[in-house]
Amino acid sequence: MIRAAINGSEHEFEEGLSVLKAAQSIGIDIPTLCHDDRLKPAGACRLCLVNINGQNHEAVSCRTPLADGMNVLTDTPAIEENRKWNLRMLARNYPLKAFQKYPVKQFHRLARSYGLTESDFSETGDVSCIDDSHTYISVDMSRCIKCFACARICDEVQGQFVWQVVGRGEESRLMPDSWGDFGSSSCVSCGACVDACPTGALEDKSLIERGVPTNWTKTTCPYCGTGCEMNVGIRDGRIVQIKPAHDSPVSYGHLCVKGRYAFDFNSAPDRITEPMIRENGDWVIVSWDDAIEYIAAMLKTIKSEHGGNAAAVLGSSRATNEENYVTQKFARVVLGTNNVDCCARVCHTPTAAAMKMMIGTGAATNSYDDFELAKTIIICGANPTENHPVAGARIKQAVINNGAKLIVIDPRKIELTKYAAVHLQLRPGTNIPLFNALACAIIEEGLFDAEFIKERVDEFAEFRSFATQYTPEMAAGICGIDAALIRQAARIYASEKPSMSVHGLGMTEHL
Repeated sequence: MIRAAINGSEHEFEEGLSVLKAAQSIGIDIPTLCHDDRLKPAGACRLCLVNINGQNHEAVSCRTPLADGMNVLTDTPAIEENRKWNLRMLARNYPLKAFQKYPVKQFHRLARSYGLTESDFSETGDVSCIDDSHTYISVDMSRCIKCFACARICDEVQGQFVWQVVGRGEESRLMPDSWGDFGSSSCVSCGACVDACPTGALEDKSLIERGVPTNWTKTTCPYCGTGCEMNVGIRDGRIVQIKPAHDSPVSYGHLCVKGRYAFDFNSAPDRITEPMIRENGDWVIVSWDDAIEYIAAMLKTIKSEHGGNAAAVLGSSRATNEENYVTQKFARVVLGTNNVDCCARVCHTPTAAAMKMMIGTGAATNSYDDFELAKTIIICGANPTENHPVAGARIKQAVINNGAKLIVIDPRKIELTKYAAVHLQLRPGTNIPLFNALACAIIEEGLFDAEFIKERVDEFAEFRSFATQYTPEMAAGICGIDAALIRQAARIYASEKPSMSVHGLGMTEHL
């Protein structure tokens, strides 16, 4: 712990905090426009300047580490006046209509809090700066204040590198990587740039078309099993915007296109919103009470005439654990049957059975946070950036930022292939001989952890005898992969530790 004084009050702080984070931790708000906890500090907006004893110039608080004995002043008259003039400079070419229409934008809130009025803004907007070519995102660069948070979050969180900063100084500006309209860029519609933008230069079209949300509800994304948390914005009983929950321990303030924008089905005109019972071949709308009574009566009849095992219940991998628990309880206690199934069984039975046999439980042994700790990641039969994009982005960042080695085992060239140290492009259905060959190479070259195996692994001698039959040279003909590549992948996996293995249905459904 270190001791420092902020605005005359001395406190103890954890080591490693910036001056900005230290101030925030004791409830002191230092204004910023370019800072985002998901990003490396940039100090571009110059609003977070503070005075530190012994320093001749004001310090950028988001980039200055707090040191023992520091005496920090965050709101002297001179600092506050400088902030006001910085905001006025940003406002002079900023469209007044946007300032009036969206009062909750970060820039607009700060401008009002520092006494800026409508006269500080520009009466006219530049329509040539508007780009509506993207499906979900509207661009109006007349509202850009050049904090470049959009480019940074696209690089540092999603790893897509769509937004490019071109030019220098006052001439700098943002361009999509298409060097033309945004809709033709490589954007994957994660919406992170919109979420990071403090002005609305990048904005969700749904918000523009339907209005600003009046109520927010925190929930979990209903799509894949990653479990990303999100805040759902409602207006007039309709979803108008979805934003990531910044405090989510799973997604860390990030979403993909599905969670961020795929919500219009909720208000689709052909969505069934009332229960119906089929009568004489036609669907007839009934009340919920009538529907429940009808189903209960039918289930009672089936059970009394044919027994409980004449019925079966399907759970869902998209339901919560609690909902699935109630589902199986209903089947067993009410219907009197163990006929309970779920789509996850069809997909993941090979995984669950094998892992239970090998390690005692048919469940994952790693958390998503291990992506950031791993030195090697193997992906087999999965396409995370498409099917689980938030997890996929974290794998991508582990390679780009942490230097993790990536091995992709897939007949296809998935997006992550371009970040891979080795791509084992095997023939479909040859996963087993390939993994046996990887094991063989590790054993032959003595790359296994003998002490770990001695303490924790049974029947290794038998496995060794079996696996060494599958030399990389023998498996190469079966799998259609060069034996040297198999050995290279084995060396990386066994040597660059800790290693992590990720697999998906491309493997389990070919066993």
